[in-house]
Amino acid sequence: MQRTQKYLNKISPSLRQFKSLSKSYESIILSVKIDEIKLDGVNFFNEYPERNHQSGIMTFTRPGDDLPYKTVLIIDSKDTISTNGINPINTLRSILKKEITDTYCNQEIDHLGAFGYISYECYKYFENVGDLKEDPTGCPESFFLIPKTMITIDHQENTLTISHLVSAQLDEKSYQKESETIFKIIGFIQNINLKKNNATNTIKKFLKQPTSLITKKGTYLNKVKKIKQLIKEGELIQCVFSQRFEKKSTLNDELLLTYLVHEYPSEYIFQLIGTDFTVTGSSPEMFLKVKNNKATIRPVAGTVGVNKKSNKLKLATNLKESIKDNAEHIMLVDLARNDLGRVSEKGTVKVDKLLETQNYNNVIHLASEVSGKIAKKFDSLDTFMSTFPIGTLTGAPKIRAAKLISALESEGRGPYCGAIGWFSANGDLETSTIIRTAIRKNDKISFNAGGGIVYDSIPEVEYQETLYKIKAFKDIRL
Repeated sequence: MQRTQKYLNKISPSLRQFKSLSKSYESIILSVKIDEIKLDGVNFFNEYPERNHQSGIMTFTRPGDDLPYKTVLIIDSKDTISTNGINPINTLRSILKKEITDTYCNQEIDHLGAFGYISYECYKYFENVGDLKEDPTGCPESFFLIPKTMITIDHQENTLTISHLVSAQLDEKSYQKESETIFKIIGFIQNINLKKNNATNTIKKFLKQPTSLITKKGTYLNKVKKIKQLIKEGELIQCVFSQRFEKKSTLNDELLLTYLVHEYPSEYIFQLIGTDFTVTGSSPEMFLKVKNNKATIRPVAGTVGVNKKSNKLKLATNLKESIKDNAEHIMLVDLARNDLGRVSEKGTVKVDKLLETQNYNNVIHLASEVSGKIAKKFDSLDTFMSTFPIGTLTGAPKIRAAKLISALESEGRGPYCGAIGWFSANGDLETSTIIRTAIRKNDKISFNAGGGIVYDSIPEVEYQETLYKIKAFKDIRL
């Protein structure tokens, strides 16, 4: 307790300020910012003993960087919100509005908001795509955590902010008691010796456990041929066709998260622990980011698999020079421009980055970046609906592709191909596409992978691409 005593006077707001603010708000967020501290957020998340079951973590990394610039941890939730059968954006909008109206939050911290996902099938609430198939895992169409106790790590500045939501009607004794929650976290950080755990043996056992293909290879290839025929007939230009894999496993969430961080690092690492399910992923693709009314989409399309013997430089060069992959990618960049243009000020939509390569352990991708300034009559959630789901996970034309996906894929996608991230009450948001992701429900873990089918796609090559993409979760020999 002595080691945390110095932070007693750093809690914001102070007791005096708290009493004054309590006259105007229903809830108040207590916070402490700690300077000159480095913390592995994933290890802390896994080891903190008082973390609530319904919790979550997400690391945010810029393209080309090895380490994240920010980590957000929800270690206790005030509430959980799930939706089925209704537009989740309407629910989310009302929640965020109430939070920012009823709660005092220091302007320097970003506590007011929600962490969660919106599943692929929610597309039906944003566009006229008809009824889409149900998620076979049984996860809700959307799920959000409203934080009570939250940690935000700024890895660039080496600072850490602990924030804790409390009732505005606390007396002095209760104020001190609630402050203890913050002190416990500080004490844990100061006293633990976090060890990196690669979980090698456990993961090897997991990978070697049999994996079931929901769609047989022959069926998958025949449906790819069907898509190619429809493309030749002029029905559409591209369709992203996927398949689901499943295996029984008792692998716990902590080990799976640790494994992905160390063996398959990516721009976004996340884990969302819900009521009876867990979403854990390592995604290379940003879906939508809104910061100060500027919206950015980062399409990732064009993939080549790699292994330990691969010449990554040569493969990356060949991918960048591929006529097929370039044409497919440019088409999806144009789709992103169109989606953003629906809600952006005239003349502000532009391509900031084009056809850059991104290298990962098992694949190399082509990526671009498209941005626009949101028009005054729209907000970040309108922008989300206008651009969801990202075209790289449907195809083009987008609505026709979505209808074909529903007709040909044997099951709904659920969280897969949806978006997950932080939705701030101040209007900012940052979300990742839910790919390279495992969904755990009871003793089953499922994972999906797909690829963009175009006129000159080779069915066998497209099938192998799906296997490369889920290599993190399946021991396969290629």
